[in-house]
Order: sequence, then structure tokens, then C-alpha cells
Amino acid sequence: MIRESALALLLLLPVAAMAADPAMPATAAPAAAALPATQTIALPPMKFYSSVAADELLLALQAEPALASLDKELPGSPLALVVTHTLRPTAGGVATGFLSAVLSGSTLGLIPLVTNDRLVVRYEVMLNGKAVTSYSFERTATRAQNLWTAGADGYGGLGKAGMEWVKSTAAEVAAKLPHDPALGEVREEIDFYFPSVAKVDAAAKPAQP
Repeated sequence: MIRESALALLLLLPVAAMAADPAMPATAAPAAAALPATQTIALPPMKFYSSVAADELLLALQAEPALASLDKELPGSPLALVVTHTLRPTAGGVATGFLSAVLSGSTLGLIPLVTNDRLVVRYEVMLNGKAVTSYSFERTATRAQNLWTAGADGYGGLGKAGMEWVKSTAAEVAAKLPHDPALGEVREEIDFYFPSVAKVDAAAKPAQP
């Protein structure tokens, strides 16, 4: 009886081994799909006007992909980017500047002229003379200037730090304008009535079978 039971068990072992599911080889997890790079939205050509650092600011703006089509010479362009600025003393700067001017004048310029000014740079997009959208950037700073060279520093009276700050606003406005809803509507309307050459060529090509 024991021999028969052992024989039956031996006969069942290959069957059990065959019935077991074979081990599946380990597979690597699929790689995550690469995220597409952020696409730059190019704004339509615009004529450029500026009341401050026109040449320096234009170069800084043209270096931004979104504003690469900006130009001073675009006769007949309905779109324009107008940059204006104001430079005024702060409330505390009025008193400080007056006292500083008195001291500087009494010492024939030995004591520097100290001012505390508020500089505002405003970017406004105009369509046929009407405002579409605008952005303003503000900076308050204290400056010490020589009485005899004040306003003749080669930076339009802004000082080197002020001029660098004005140019830095180019990147800020270039990041905001492409996502401005009002300007987006204008851009879509221009693209509809005046499609770019690339779009016209793509539409003219027959579809590939």
C-alpha cells in the first residue's frame, strides 16, 4: 500500500509542474513621455516708440523671441508698442532733495546732491491709436549725484542702475504680452485676415496619401 501511494505521488509531480504557470520575466516600466518644450508665442510686427532709452530698450526687446518683429521703421503698421516713463521725487524725497540741494550748493558741490525718486515705465500696445493693453513697472531708489554733473551722466538722468533696471523690464513685459487676452484677440484677428506666408504655403500643399 505504501509503495503504491509513493508511486502515485511520483507520477503526479510532473503533472503539477506542467500545470503551474511559468514565471514571467520582469519588464522595465515604460519611460515617461517627454513633455513638449514651451512654445514661444510670436507677437505680430509692431512699431516702436519710447520716451526713455529708445535704442537700448529696443535692442533688449528685440532680443526676446516674442518681440523679435518690433521695429522703429514700420510705416502704416496699425499696431504700436509705446513706452513712456515718469521720474518724480517721492514724498520723503522732496524734503530730502531740498535740504541736500541747499547743503550741496553752500559747499559748491563738495556735498553730493541726494535724491529719492520714483521711476515708472509704462508699456502700452496701441491699435490704430486706441489702447489695447498696458503694463507698468515701478522702481524707487535713492541716488547721490554731483551738483555740477546731475542729469548729464550719459544715462538720460536715470543713472547706470536706473538704466539697467529700465532694460530689465523688457524681459518682464515680453513674458506678459503673449498671454494677454486682449492682445490675443487682436493677434487672432490679424492671423485670420493676414495669414503668414508659412501658413499659406502649408494650406496650399496637397495632403500626402
